[in-house]
Amino acid sequence: SRARQPLSTCFRHFFPLCSAMGCSASKTAAAEVTQPAVRPPVNGTTPADSTVLADKKSHKAEQTVGEEQPHHHVKVSIVGVSGLLGSGGEGARSDVVITAEIPGKPDTKSSTPIVSGIARKTNATDHPTVEIEFSFQTELKGWVATDKILFTVLDQASGAVLGRAEVPEAMVQARYEGELALTDGGAGYTPFLQVKMAKEQILVETVHEVTDALAAGFQILSADAKQLLEVETKRMQEVEEALEVIKDDARATLENATEAKDVAVDAVEEGFHGVKESISEALEEVQETKCHVCLWC
Repeated sequence: SRARQPLSTCFRHFFPLCSAMGCSASKTAAAEVTQPAVRPPVNGTTPADSTVLADKKSHKAEQTVGEEQPHHHVKVSIVGVSGLLGSGGEGARSDVVITAEIPGKPDTKSSTPIVSGIARKTNATDHPTVEIEFSFQTELKGWVATDKILFTVLDQASGAVLGRAEVPEAMVQARYEGELALTDGGAGYTPFLQVKMAKEQILVETVHEVTDALAAGFQILSADAKQLLEVETKRMQEVEEALEVIKDDARATLENATEAKDVAVDAVEEGFHGVKESISEALEEVQETKCHVCLWC
């Protein structure tokens, strides 16, 4: 069986995002993690709250040689986008597609169906923007503690980028729910994307245990199959031997029957000849008696 390391040795505390709490000593480290600008989410959880929650509830996987990090399935919900640059003037329709992926893992990329909205002016902007409400859920498999999640809004017709946001590890760990400010939205535009993220952990240890259990099960099945095969092989040999005995008995019976037939034929022929000779002798005697009678007369 594979040696197991205690789960506690596979993790260490995630780095605290001290910049969110005002710690000047950690601003350099915090600056290395680019977090998208966010507005207060609908559920009242602020980005700072998310950072603190991530610091309290999550652990960062230790990057040691020969150790595997725990993998997660991150469930992503996209419920709307607003403030987009439209494809035309006010009243023009825009068709967009939104993608979600783990950077560096192209197989994780997932896209929404085409969603549409009409460009309209609002009190907050001097130019028409597109706002779309919809509901889309997907699952990004294979997320590990060092991964980010990238959202991209694309114009369906031209493929132009209308906005993008890269969500860092800490916000994923905190299961962030709210609005993400998108970059690359165009001059004078600050679009927002409404998202919700939740992750489900699949421990490498558990995967190993399942693999070992399956291997043991296959070994048991193989042993049972081998034993069953041996029993069936022996039974087939017995059947073949019984068939050979039946063949031999049938062959001997046929030979005996042939001999009996030959004996019977010979006996019939001998009896026929004997009867024939007796009849001939009787006819001769009758003929002689007839001759004697004639002479006497």
